[in-house]
Amino acid sequence: MKIKKMICATIIAASVSGLTGCIGQMGLTQLAMGVNLKAVDNRYGRAGIYVVAAPVYGVTALVDLMVINSIEFWTGTNPITKKGPAVADTPVEAWMKINDDLDPVLTGAPLKDLKVSTQSTSMEVLDDDSLKLTVAYVDGSEQSIIGKRLANNDVAFYNQGRLVAVANNQQLLDHVASL
Repeated sequence: MKIKKMICATIIAASVSGLTGCIGQMGLTQLAMGVNLKAVDNRYGRAGIYVVAAPVYGVTALVDLMVINSIEFWTGTNPITKKGPAVADTPVEAWMKINDDLDPVLTGAPLKDLKVSTQSTSMEVLDDDSLKLTVAYVDGSEQSIIGKRLANNDVAFYNQGRLVAVANNQQLLDHVASL
């Protein structure tokens, strides 16, 4: 049963991250790696700590993909590293050049000029069938989304108590496969 819950949580997490821009600096994972590097000055010791801390990197990567990198994508700055531009906006010699053919509003971070600073992000297991993702802002406000497994194994997503989407397992699996 725990494996089913983990698979369901992974599918929900992948689906939520797939609905947003999750390319980014992986700031939280970089922070975890920095702790590892400062723990010991020996390369073999660091490698050992890395192996032992592997689950931590899994969790930080998931939070980065689902929340932090999405904020970076939409605002143009990573809230952990405080660095910009967003990875998605990094100037490189691209193979396919399409920006010149697009409306300028589609070529940069849409919320770049929005002054929103995040204080923290969290993911909480509410019960056997529910996960809650929360972003707390410096101004004291919070936003959250709840994914709840229904009796027929569909997943309902709620924002501020309002149903915003329902997906069945096949839709979630198809979406994850398309990423």
